Amino acid sequence: MKHLNTTARIGAIAAVVTLGLTGCVGGTGTATPSSSTDTAGLPQAIKDAGSIRIGLSPDFPPMEYRDGDKLAGLDIELQQKLGEVLGVKIEVVESPFDQLINSVQTGRVDLVMSGISDTLERQKTVDFVDYFKSQGRLYTSGARAGEFTKQSDACGKSLAVSGKTDYFEQVKALSKTVCTDQGLPEISILATDSGAAARLQIDQGRADLAAQGAENLAYFAKTEPGKYQPVLDALPAKPFGVLMKKGDTQLANAVKDAFDKIIASGDYQKILDGHGLGYGSTKPEINGVKS
Repeated sequence: MKHLNTTARIGAIAAVVTLGLTGCVGGTGTATPSSSTDTAGLPQAIKDAGSIRIGLSPDFPPMEYRDGDKLAGLDIELQQKLGEVLGVKIEVVESPFDQLINSVQTGRVDLVMSGISDTLERQKTVDFVDYFKSQGRLYTSGARAGEFTKQSDACGKSLAVSGKTDYFEQVKALSKTVCTDQGLPEISILATDSGAAARLQIDQGRADLAAQGAENLAYFAKTEPGKYQPVLDALPAKPFGVLMKKGDTQLANAVKDAFDKIIASGDYQKILDGHGLGYGSTKPEINGVKS
């Protein structure tokens, strides 16, 4: 799971943006569904509305973020394709990340698609359609990357990680299995309130390492080449999933089927590759995480 907090609107009233399926990302145009689309698999309320409301927090590049006044990112492009395949408009409802799950539980949105990991704990209250194989990574500054060539090199070092993400628990597990269980000093974990705050610890020399999604690091490799460098083995991250109300089997099947069609068309891999995230390609699955 993410979260990067570059443009978070904590406590703000959610903004609704309609994505024009034939226009620019973040635009307000409308589109007539193609004659090749079929809404038959969707719940009646969504068919009647002619649109699906999708909650997101646009502060997780390259998955979703603001490029000027427009929404951009891999999730945004996949959402457009979902709308095209399902024959409905996409209405994006912006919300702080920590309110997204509640927004789908209370019916304020139909779906949430915002770089959220599928976990067994979350499956107790919502259902997922997994669509992206996320990867967690440890990283450091480009200048220090050569210091970390084997997992035990992290032992005794300081590591910054957002306490709101799955990576926090994964780093704690790493410290136990690789370090203390082997008689080595533990990793000194610095819990931050966001991925951005963890990166700042690296920038200011207060941490030796940090942890977050490889997705973020792929974005920074383009925008700030050489500043950060992934090191050591990937963390066992969970896949990202589209969330919906628990037990909404009809909607879950419709979303899964739509992803199958996007994959078959070649658009899915094209979008992933366009963001440097081709490694995340995966077969869509409902509640795919089993442990």
